[in-house]
Amino acid sequence: MMLRLENITKTFHKGTPNEKHALHDMNFQADDGDFITVIGTNGAGKSTLLNIISGVFMPDAGAVILDGEDITKRKEHQRARHIGRLFQDPMKGTAPNMTIEENLGLAYARGTRRSLSPGIRKKDRVLFRETLAALDLGLEDRMQTKVKLLSGGQRQALTLMMATIKTPKLLLLDEHTAALDPVTAEKVMRITDERIREHKITTLMITHDVRQALQYGNKTVMLSKGRIVFTLGGEQRKNMGPDELVRYYTETAESISDTMLFSVKG
Repeated sequence: MMLRLENITKTFHKGTPNEKHALHDMNFQADDGDFITVIGTNGAGKSTLLNIISGVFMPDAGAVILDGEDITKRKEHQRARHIGRLFQDPMKGTAPNMTIEENLGLAYARGTRRSLSPGIRKKDRVLFRETLAALDLGLEDRMQTKVKLLSGGQRQALTLMMATIKTPKLLLLDEHTAALDPVTAEKVMRITDERIREHKITTLMITHDVRQALQYGNKTVMLSKGRIVFTLGGEQRKNMGPDELVRYYTETAESISDTMLFSVKG
């Protein structure tokens, strides 16, 4: 198995009136090559889950096992050598005042001692152009353009390339298309799916779009109040429609008081 969470618990503002139990004794497993969509209401613990895995937060209890190694106490920058992540905000994940080429150079050098100095090697530049050409966004001809001049969709596509230019052990997608317009979001999602399939990257993707949660990947995990309500896979997932999934969630997660904030798009 590629990723295993063992009895993960996380509480914020412990011992205060604002105490919030974000994750409750959570056990979770992603096998090698799994593409798992993660869905749930606001406050269900989705982003906390990704933050625990990536090292932004340390769990109060439990263990994070990646590719057979216990990484629970490793810092975020140490985990970043093996874990790629995209956020909802297209502004995150890149250096806006650096060029496309320089950003890719930094990503490609991740986990090595080699820096951009004295310059990007010719063979690396060829690789960057080929990688960008696969996006079909024309970015391969704008290598010297500063990232801050790109559109949100272009930046998210670039961030995806940066996160996967060296195939990570794990890719975390935190609603990475939510801030984009529908047409751009669909294109970025298609590129994402192609990239994941091509490189067989174990992936966790948070989404509020129920249709998207069922369309992509091979498993769907539903969270509620810091707990996994259910996991769908195989024929059950294949035969389930978006409306049925929302009904199934409502029936399964008894005593749920959260507002249902799922998007069911046609």
